Amino acid sequence: MLKHLTAPRLATIQAFFKTQSDKDILGCYAWNQAVGAGLLPILGDFEVSFRNALHRALSQHFGGLDSYDWMMPRPNPAHAVNPAAPALLPARHKLNPKSKEDVNSAMSKTKGKKPSGYVVTPDDVVAALPFGFWEVLISGLSHSSQPAGLQAAILAAVFPHAPNTLTVPYGDPAFRKRVLDLLKRFRDVRNRIGHHDSLWATPEFNCLGALGLVPRRPRHTVNSLKLFADNVCWFAGWIDPQISAYIKNSDHWWSLQALLHRQALVTYRELGGVVGTYRAILDSAELPLRSAPKSLRKPQRKFLERLVANRHFY
Repeated sequence: MLKHLTAPRLATIQAFFKTQSDKDILGCYAWNQAVGAGLLPILGDFEVSFRNALHRALSQHFGGLDSYDWMMPRPNPAHAVNPAAPALLPARHKLNPKSKEDVNSAMSKTKGKKPSGYVVTPDDVVAALPFGFWEVLISGLSHSSQPAGLQAAILAAVFPHAPNTLTVPYGDPAFRKRVLDLLKRFRDVRNRIGHHDSLWATPEFNCLGALGLVPRRPRHTVNSLKLFADNVCWFAGWIDPQISAYIKNSDHWWSLQALLHRQALVTYRELGGVVGTYRAILDSAELPLRSAPKSLRKPQRKFLERLVANRHFY
């Protein structure tokens, strides 16, 4: 596999991890992949919750429904009477040219996957829009072309549990900037995963989204990625604390915590990331029974205890 990785990529791994052998290099490479795979479900939970909350807020604002076509071009009734009139009217929510292109592309892709005559729904479009669309949409909520007070109304509906809104209210440019800076940090990591890039260089950032320490050692990386996962979970709680609770009570979260440990990285480096490495990590990790819901029936708890005792949870 090493001969199929570019020299610059291998040099980056060697320089950062101070690798001693080919097996060591492959182990570091595999650990990076495993962490990326572990982060994706958590980022996915946040992204789906976030875009649906924003869609619901705009739908309620423009149509009084939970799902409304606020982003889609509308048929022009005048076109039937006067063919010279435009066939379509602009979307109810004002979008910039790039966002309009994203919506049209989402509609075209959906139509291409459906039978002839299928009518594309707002939910179809929301599911197909890229993450960047929602960032651009939030950045434009306070534009002079938008109705007065739109930013405050929409962001209050999307983030009802946001902190410090008495000192930095929803309509404040500082609140919008904070949201956008946090979203940018999430998108950067999401893009690193999608492009098979170096997660070990993921910088820390604070609750305002301001960048901090850039990892210089593997131990910095472990801490940085732990903080990143915590920040995703925390920000999801702005939408609804139940989202955070769901994420932290999932197998995805527990498995990721097992990977984000110095010993996990050591194991990958020693084994070279071969088959069984990930299982070895999970087998050696403690299942957090103390955080399990009290509502678990006694037989369920006994079953979990047996799994831990036998190191058979994988």
